[in-house]
Amino acid sequence: MNVINPILVFTILLLVIVNSYSTETSTTDKSKIELEESVTTIDYNQKNLISIENKSTTQNSFVTKDNITEIPWYIDALKDIAYYLRAYKFNEYDRRYEVKSESAPRDYFKYFPRPALRSLHWEVHKYCETSFLSCVEYLNRQIRQTGLKRADDTAIVMQEQQWNYLNHSKQIDVVESECRKMQKADDIAANPFQGPIEKFQWRTTASYYMCWYTMNEVSELERLKENCDNFANCLDPNFGINNKDPRADDNLPYSCALYSFCPDQCCPLKHLNSFESCWNDPANPCFADNPVGQRQCSINRLQNSDFRDIVLNRWNVTCKCFQVGFEWNSKYGMCVDIDECLLGLHNCNPIREACVNLPGSFRCACRWGYVLNVFNKTCEASTYLNIIKAHNVKQQVLNETKAPSIIKKLFYLTFYKSSNIGIFYSKIYIRIIFVQLAIYFTL
Repeated sequence: MNVINPILVFTILLLVIVNSYSTETSTTDKSKIELEESVTTIDYNQKNLISIENKSTTQNSFVTKDNITEIPWYIDALKDIAYYLRAYKFNEYDRRYEVKSESAPRDYFKYFPRPALRSLHWEVHKYCETSFLSCVEYLNRQIRQTGLKRADDTAIVMQEQQWNYLNHSKQIDVVESECRKMQKADDIAANPFQGPIEKFQWRTTASYYMCWYTMNEVSELERLKENCDNFANCLDPNFGINNKDPRADDNLPYSCALYSFCPDQCCPLKHLNSFESCWNDPANPCFADNPVGQRQCSINRLQNSDFRDIVLNRWNVTCKCFQVGFEWNSKYGMCVDIDECLLGLHNCNPIREACVNLPGSFRCACRWGYVLNVFNKTCEASTYLNIIKAHNVKQQVLNETKAPSIIKKLFYLTFYKSSNIGIFYSKIYIRIIFVQLAIYFTL
């Protein structure tokens, strides 16, 4: 009869328990890591967004591979991303607070959501934080799983197939009907997201990043190589396949990227027939206090390249200031004086002259010790300065050689206690001083 060794049994049980514990610990750690990655918090009360404090906001985020725009999938990916986020910009509403979609305002062509997202979508942050290329690859991968895609839009199909209503009305009606069905289904199902709220958060975060890359002038976004003058909303009944908006001219650098990814602070209007119609619209920040013909507004991309400011809708716009010596200030919304003295734009002599700022200009004033020569209009050393200096030297010598007063002697001797000898001589000297005082008051 074989006897089971109890030590062997105990060893086997111990190994099983240890292996089970290791597997459980590994699974727990993995879940913890995934949970931490799924939350990216933004604290707007701090100086920086928490999600940005770990951002590699150096030029490395904007560096891409050479000639990457020549890759076919990459060109189409940028077009698909621009279409999908353009649909958000012109047609989306704030699903966090609005209940009725029919009456909800759709104003993201004016500004990003207000209030801003409390947290960025964790997955968009993960991939778009790394680099522009990583961001495009991820966004394109997700957009391919959505219901309504760029290739299904009636306006895009009509452009690619070169259809017109005169000869292809039936085909256009069929495609438009399917486009509207997919649009409605996509709005309800929100694939591949877990509902409309996550879709809203995803598209908002993606727009933040793509606008940020545009403002930092990533070269791949300079031109999208496609007409982007549409609202990505199937066939528009008012404009057809192209709305002819001058802001969507792909021949102008970064125009299509701005039109697709960023709100327009200069012209916060859904559609423009011409830039002149924007300049003369009260919504133009340069409209007030400027006469007709002097209301042009522009946005310097590199002055709007901070991610936090983009999220919080803090934009720097530039209005033309026709007063000499003034410049536009976005903080105050008006033209302010240029401080030539502070900015070092003056030509005053640093030794002899001091710069004095004036409204629209500046002037140079002679420094202390210099006077203006009225003949050659230069500042020269004053002859009176040497006299004043000599007087000050004389006064200093007199102050140093003057005998100390009796009161000073008393004060010194009263607090002079460094040694017994000092105390002894102090007492004698105090008596002498009192005698001198008595004689003085007697006389």
